[in-house]
Amino acid sequence: MELTRHHDLCIAVLDAADVASGAALGHTGDADLLRIVDPTPEQYAELTPHGFLFKPQWLFWTRPVYPTLDAYVDTLQPRMRKSTRHAIRQTESGHRLEVEESIDPARLDTWFALYERHIASLPRGTLYASEDLEWFRTHPEQVVGIYLYNGDRMVAGLLCMKVPRHNMLRMTYYACDPDHPDHGTTRFMYVQVGVVAAELGYEVLSAGADPNFYGHDVATGLYLLKRRLGFRADPLWHYETDDPPVLEKVLSLDRCEDPSFCVGYGDYDVQRAPLTGYVMSRTPGPATEPFHAPMLASVVPHHLSDR
Repeated sequence: MELTRHHDLCIAVLDAADVASGAALGHTGDADLLRIVDPTPEQYAELTPHGFLFKPQWLFWTRPVYPTLDAYVDTLQPRMRKSTRHAIRQTESGHRLEVEESIDPARLDTWFALYERHIASLPRGTLYASEDLEWFRTHPEQVVGIYLYNGDRMVAGLLCMKVPRHNMLRMTYYACDPDHPDHGTTRFMYVQVGVVAAELGYEVLSAGADPNFYGHDVATGLYLLKRRLGFRADPLWHYETDDPPVLEKVLSLDRCEDPSFCVGYGDYDVQRAPLTGYVMSRTPGPATEPFHAPMLASVVPHHLSDR
């Protein structure tokens, strides 16, 4: 058994010997979550009746690119359509949007300083973009920059990667000034990137990849926002890299949102399995309706104290 920490979350990663010894069903110290990577069919059959969820590690979000802004907004649900149009009006007033089809290194530095401030304002923020910063500098022609200004000050910015093999524009890193009043800025940027994708001739827009556990590193609100904006989540391996499945059991939500949420496979055959949403809570009967989405065959409550 290997104990690792992700921010304040303690994860016990179990191997075949741990499972064979019964460690997966026994005492695991201070672990908040148990994980078995790429489990066998036998492990799946043994452990899923005991509260383990079989799931992809990452979700990748996509939607079609629509020819116009109005054509896209018209596809949203009525309340979302109304609030999105309001966010557009609010943000357009007093702001200026600038787009670079190939990012400028000097502007990239300004964006990264904004990104550092944005991440520092988050409860469990991680500077993931720092790992890709040098690649952005050496491959500027492969990155689109979308920046929002209030006067001369950048208040939001979105870096998007070009993915020609899927005719896709992929949102990669987003930053917003934590001191700037947010009257729909994030919503505005998520909408405007679709306009840019259409102007550049892309057919698919991606809202990027998220770790498949909403409630800790990423908030459940991010899942809800992307879903309401018409994006669909699929296991990452559909589009990008190998993403071996995991069996996971959440033991504690003390350091997470309650409820938290994840997407799991309906059976062991990941190529054909329907996707199920799990609303994880210490309280029986958490509301599942907000999490329903077209890509999910069902959404079910997952009561921790019963597992």
